[in-house]
Amino acid sequence: MEQQSNKRIHIALLGAAHSFNHSLFVIAPPLLSLIMNDLNVSKSEIGFVSMVASLVYGVGALVGGPLGDKIGESKTITVSLAFAGLSTFIMIAAGFTSSIIVYAIALILMAAWASLYHPTANSLISKAFKGKVSETMGLHGVGGTLGVVLTPTIAWFLGASLGWPWAFVTFGLLCILLAFVFIRGSGSASREKSAHGTILDALRIRELWVLLIFNVAIGLFMKGVELFFPLYLQQNRMISSEGAAFAYTLLLLAGVPAQWIGGNTADKIGSKKVLIVTSLGITMSLLSLLFIPIPMVGIGVFIVLYGLCFYAHQPALNSLTGFLSPENQRGAVYGIFFFTSFGLGSLSQFIAGYLADLYGLDSAFYLFTAFALIALLLSFMLPEKREK
Repeated sequence: MEQQSNKRIHIALLGAAHSFNHSLFVIAPPLLSLIMNDLNVSKSEIGFVSMVASLVYGVGALVGGPLGDKIGESKTITVSLAFAGLSTFIMIAAGFTSSIIVYAIALILMAAWASLYHPTANSLISKAFKGKVSETMGLHGVGGTLGVVLTPTIAWFLGASLGWPWAFVTFGLLCILLAFVFIRGSGSASREKSAHGTILDALRIRELWVLLIFNVAIGLFMKGVELFFPLYLQQNRMISSEGAAFAYTLLLLAGVPAQWIGGNTADKIGSKKVLIVTSLGITMSLLSLLFIPIPMVGIGVFIVLYGLCFYAHQPALNSLTGFLSPENQRGAVYGIFFFTSFGLGSLSQFIAGYLADLYGLDSAFYLFTAFALIALLLSFMLPEKREK
């Protein structure tokens, strides 16, 4: 009973850490108009800065996974939370100077420290929760999504009331507070340190290559939708900034049950089947947003389908990645996968911003749809492996 209780505490702490980690990156989208006006920048410029920060967020994962194996998962996660939180205070200087350079420095530092979290947490879960890895990945995702779901609305309210920098600082303070709680309450969550593989060792696992390319395609539409969806609603569907923030919140809300459903279903029928179905749903959601003639219907279909399918795919993908990699290389493998999704995927933010400046935001969403279609085609080629 005590062991089960400790596991529940560890999952709760990881869920909260997961929540705040993602919260830092959904503050800007509902405040994008305010930020762009204050800093006097174009969509391509803000897209470029976001791309660089996301690239750093991905590259840092190549350090985070092996670092967790080396010094312990709890220490790595605590450092990630504390210093990502401290980095948000630079946003005050960005708002005071109206400088895109200072904003970029704050965003990049925040991303660098936050990048240590995901490969460390996923590696820990895949090792420590044998028997129900997919379900636990789903519960970890539920914790993350549940906390993030209100972030766009809260961020918009704080930004509109106090100024956009204070939205970042508020969540930064929460990260710092959780870092203190985490180091006190989860010391036993760390696994024993053992010999671990390198990035090059992980890249030699041939079974992972199709999954890796599939992951890149996911990142390319994910990062673009994450940044530009609220702005798309405002400029192309004439939705108010408050309405766009609320719509983004609803999309995240759909992801709360989706994480649990995706993890449980993957345990029962296998990750590959879940990834095929969710890839189809994501593609259909983007087509609905673009082509359903009644805008509010298209937006509604997109929110439900994208929210459910995008978040349901995550525990299935994370667990399959673990099943295909040996334990001593798992931190490095998760680091590579996070880099390809969040790092290489961030390239779409600059490309989409550039296309939007030239041809409008519809062109950016056509691009995201093409990436989703590529992911759908690749999903049929994925290896099929389940937990023993």
